[in-house]
Amino acid sequence: MKKVTFLFLLFSFIFSGFAIAQDKVKVNAQIRPRFNLDDKDFNSATEANSYTELRTRLGVAYSPSANLTGFIQIQDSRIYGTEPSTMANTQNLDIHQAYFKIENLFELPFYLKVGRMELSYGSQRILGAVGWSNVGRSFDASLLQFQNDAINIDFIAARTNESMLEGDSLDTFVYSAYGNLKVVDSHIIQPFIIAEYQAKQDFNRYTIGIYATNKNKGAGFKHELDASYQLGTQRTDVDISAFMVAYNLGYTFDSKLKPMIGAGVDYLSGDDGADATKYKTFNTLYATNHKFYGYMDYFVNIPKHTYGLGLMDIQVKGSIVPIQKLKVALAYHIFNANADYTLIDGSTSASFGSEIDLTLSYKYSGNVKFVGGFSFFTPGDIFKERKGEDSSNWTYLMAVVNL
Repeated sequence: MKKVTFLFLLFSFIFSGFAIAQDKVKVNAQIRPRFNLDDKDFNSATEANSYTELRTRLGVAYSPSANLTGFIQIQDSRIYGTEPSTMANTQNLDIHQAYFKIENLFELPFYLKVGRMELSYGSQRILGAVGWSNVGRSFDASLLQFQNDAINIDFIAARTNESMLEGDSLDTFVYSAYGNLKVVDSHIIQPFIIAEYQAKQDFNRYTIGIYATNKNKGAGFKHELDASYQLGTQRTDVDISAFMVAYNLGYTFDSKLKPMIGAGVDYLSGDDGADATKYKTFNTLYATNHKFYGYMDYFVNIPKHTYGLGLMDIQVKGSIVPIQKLKVALAYHIFNANADYTLIDGSTSASFGSEIDLTLSYKYSGNVKFVGGFSFFTPGDIFKERKGEDSSNWTYLMAVVNL
């Protein structure tokens, strides 16, 4: 009932805004159904599971003055048929974003953003909005950005866990500074630091890194470097010392078919547990890992999904535009651990397996895009022992409709 009341008030706000001043109100919406044929269980004796996800978003931005904007975005996330009946009303509604933004704060080169918001920086290997997810990620945070001709810096303060205990015990805080250097016109250079702190738990972790890429979006070379180092303590007697380095290179040919070829490697450090005073496994924090480590999402939660062993992803990829509006892309990943895994028979292995991802995307119009894909995973020694010896596959078809 409370959510119904909220929706009524929100729509009243929208239509009253249109009536008062249409130039001050902007409304956007997205409807995204995605059908999945999921056979990811590494067991050929079982049949594939089919299901359809649906994510619906409605956003309203209102600017009563030149320097002030408020934005509210509601979201419904569901899977077809999971409600008890066609007459049921399961509560899937949530506020995905709700913030205000003040530009030129006190007539200084700052803007302030406070509330619930998506945060997405660099390649999203560390901090991303996870747009692929049927829910997506948002933070309860405050953001202060400094702007001048040489650099932009975003100062972020967020709370990712609130225990409501005395003295903020078990609360988790995230503080970050993300820079955008404007010293080279042809490149994006973004240094950053992220500090995580958990009150009264002897946990503090600092991630220091840099992201750099050229701005080329057409024919020619495209390259990117992502590097981070983590330090701190997770108990009074365990020091964190971990790192991540990723380098990707691609070349797009200047022709009608726009063929692209590329290759890259992502290296995330792991830990074999030999030194109990050191923790060497890199944590990808709040990353959009679906973009990088295979579309079947076996490595979304790192380090959990790599068993703390780290990850080396060697990949080759290519794409082509065979007809107007249609893009066909193919990627091949070889996944290995960066610390030895001891198998049941006493031997060691570093192989998770390999994956092929085929993706087709068709831009039907300026507001509608269809995307489909097929992925196939061949398990290595580690996954054969932990998950199963058979190959796995997954097929999907998705429509993205922006209104």
